[in-house]
Amino acid sequence: MRIFLHTFLPLFLPVILYALWAKIDAKRKGKGLPSWEDGHWFWVIIAGFIFTAGSLIYLSTLGDDIDGHYQSPKIENGNIVPGRFK
Repeated sequence: MRIFLHTFLPLFLPVILYALWAKIDAKRKGKGLPSWEDGHWFWVIIAGFIFTAGSLIYLSTLGDDIDGHYQSPKIENGNIVPGRFK
């Protein structure tokens, strides 16, 4: 889930939002979708890369402020106890 939230969502969300907006705008104006050359697709994709880079930089520098000692997963009474920070 973290990979989706920090990598794929910032990368594809601007493209999806622009595609929806372009479709609604084209229908409102009675035209077709703009071509790759006529639309702002290049800048939308660049914005996606910038958002993804910002998300990954945030994650690597400020995200998950974890203090404590990590206890690895273990088996107790036949049940798996997940790893955690103490």
